[in-house]
Amino acid sequence: MKKTIVTNPVYYALSLAAAKEHLRVDHTADDAYISTQIGVATLKAESYLRRKLITQTWQYFMDYWPEENYITLPFGQLNSITHIKYTDIDGTTNTDFDENDEWTKDTDSDPGRAVLSYGETYPTASLATNNPIEIQFVCGYGAHTPKIITGATNATPIVVTIASHGYVTGNEVYINGGTTQTSINGLWRITKVNDNTFSLTGSAGNGVYDASSATCNLVDVPPSIIHAM
Repeated sequence: MKKTIVTNPVYYALSLAAAKEHLRVDHTADDAYISTQIGVATLKAESYLRRKLITQTWQYFMDYWPEENYITLPFGQLNSITHIKYTDIDGTTNTDFDENDEWTKDTDSDPGRAVLSYGETYPTASLATNNPIEIQFVCGYGAHTPKIITGATNATPIVVTIASHGYVTGNEVYINGGTTQTSINGLWRITKVNDNTFSLTGSAGNGVYDASSATCNLVDVPPSIIHAM
């Protein structure tokens, strides 16, 4: 069964800043080497766990439909299924095997599954001989709904306003989507101010940011992922 990466994770489970803090490294000469080792450690952890840690998109190919009424997907936590396609013996790719009509996703099980809906069966068309069934899905433990940063002071540490954010001091978050001011992108540590406002301190190289000219996404990084390595 073939597996192909579609969208790589946008960040590692462990930031460069956190790794340097752990190693007691306070210079930048070894940043490239440490970053490489973070990547190696991530891959080794994922191989051992047989799971993908940070959210990513994969394609999973099968030669035939299973006997069971479900398809078990690899890599642990399932977030969503983009599509299930199949190619028939004539070479036509069919996209009419629809979620909710013919099947539903099971994100509660680990690993996740695509499960036939009640009374439904798999398509009966004769399949092509080489990886005719394609399932594209999103997996990983870093999938949280991004929150929009709605305001910030032009200072360091950054002060962020998000109503009823629910964070506590010490939480770590990942910010992406910064284009005009890319220095905001990276891993940050929260200091709670109140229920509507918190400050961000953190990654080396993160500079001043003024959210009046741009907005970014703020994504939770689960503590279990931060400590996975």
